[in-house]
Amino acid sequence: MHIPFPPDLPTGALLSIIYRNRNILLNEHTGRMGISAGMVGPLIYLTKHPDATQDEISRRLMIDKAAIARTIHRLEEEGCITRIPDETNRRKFCIIMTEKGKKVAQDVIRAADTVDHEITGSLPEGAQAYLTPILRSMAYTSSRMADRGNDHNDTQN
Repeated sequence: MHIPFPPDLPTGALLSIIYRNRNILLNEHTGRMGISAGMVGPLIYLTKHPDATQDEISRRLMIDKAAIARTIHRLEEEGCITRIPDETNRRKFCIIMTEKGKKVAQDVIRAADTVDHEITGSLPEGAQAYLTPILRSMAYTSSRMADRGNDHNDTQN
């Protein structure tokens, strides 16, 4: 198979290409539900972590707080979630999935699984079993490195 990318393309560029194309494909699958690719991660997170806060979603998915606020607002407009003020801190909100949100989330999970399967479909047999732990390790390492950088920047300000 001929792959039309330069062989010396850095890992970061390849990951960026995969990420952008995955979002394009996800939008094709989820757009008719009123859900954009940017809403997929928070929806999936909420299925596994009911009553999560906006801050928690932002921190766990490493998404800017303003972007999460916009995403949560859109999910609320779509009727997928409701925000309930936290009893101990009225400035925090617990995000609760509605029945519609639970159904949409299941459809979104199926769409994400389909897209991921399509993207990895050309991998050699058994490669997925190796690829996912490698990517998970890279994500963890990069997150730790970014956290150290943020800690350093926080102490300078």
